[in-house]
Amino acid sequence: MTTALLPLAYGYLRDDLLDDHSSPSEERLRLTAESLGYELGTVFHEPAPQSATLPPAFVDLVQECRRAAAHTVITLRGHLSNMSVCRMVLLTVLDVRADAAVHEVEF
Repeated sequence: MTTALLPLAYGYLRDDLLDDHSSPSEERLRLTAESLGYELGTVFHEPAPQSATLPPAFVDLVQECRRAAAHTVITLRGHLSNMSVCRMVLLTVLDVRADAAVHEVEF
C-alpha cells in the first residue's frame, strides 16, 4: 500500500499578535492546510517587527519556499499587516520570489 504525498505548505505567524501560547494558532494553520489538501511544514515565527526592511522570519520563509518548491503559505488574517513593509509588498515578494500564494484564515 502506498501513501500519496501531499504538497507542502508553510505557516507564518507574528508572535506579537499571538496570546501567550502559539499552539492553538499553529493547530489552526495545520487544520487549514489539511482542508486545502496540503501538509503543513515549518511555521515561521516573526518577533515584533522593528525595522524598515523585510522581516527576518519572512525572508527565511521565502527562501524555504523556494528551496522546497512549496507554493503555499498559510497565515492568520492580519499577520502580514501593520509592519514597516506593507502587506502588498510582502505578498508580491512571495509571489515573485517563491511563486507562492497566501491563504489568510480567521482564528
